[in-house]
Amino acid sequence: MKRIIAIDDGYFPHRYKSLRGPAPIVGVLGWREHIDDIAVRYTLVDCPDISIVIRDLVGELSCRGYNINAIATHSVIMSGFSIYDPVETYRVLGIPVIVVFDHDIDLGRIKRALEKHFRDHEYRFSIIAETYREAREIITSKGRLRVKCVGLDVRGCIDIVRENQTAHPMPQPLRHADIIASGIGRFMASYSIAPTNIICEPENKYE
Repeated sequence: MKRIIAIDDGYFPHRYKSLRGPAPIVGVLGWREHIDDIAVRYTLVDCPDISIVIRDLVGELSCRGYNINAIATHSVIMSGFSIYDPVETYRVLGIPVIVVFDHDIDLGRIKRALEKHFRDHEYRFSIIAETYREAREIITSKGRLRVKCVGLDVRGCIDIVRENQTAHPMPQPLRHADIIASGIGRFMASYSIAPTNIICEPENKYE
């Protein structure tokens, strides 16, 4: 049983971009279709760095006494153009990190968008580009993915991904995290709910 902490973001209205509103980020502790625990945090949309959010979610979920094989995320981009560094996350937490891409991304288009909207565009793009370029394409019985593995060998990484697939290429705990986070985001937007415990690293940290 290869249990993972899967982390993904949820829905937010377009008007929340540029730090104008919150987005939920959900961590799901589980294996395949089984959910052992859930944790939720909130960050401002387009927050420069959400590494602290990832570490906070993992910190809560990893103290439950379960054996955790890896942290898994869908890309390194969440809540708009917020990013986290998987290498630094592994260094701090000591838990292997798997970054999953379920489709090809256009780095040139991303770079242009970052340059247009963010002063720290070089930092954000460096994390996105390095992670994507180092991601390895794998073919599974459920479909094609690209994965970046930090802290474990490629074979072990692929085994964790495959064991957590059910009916789709994306590992099921990541699908759970996406569904839960999107539901929370839509509920918050519908009722104009603004959480008070919003986490966001300051932009000038990287200037």
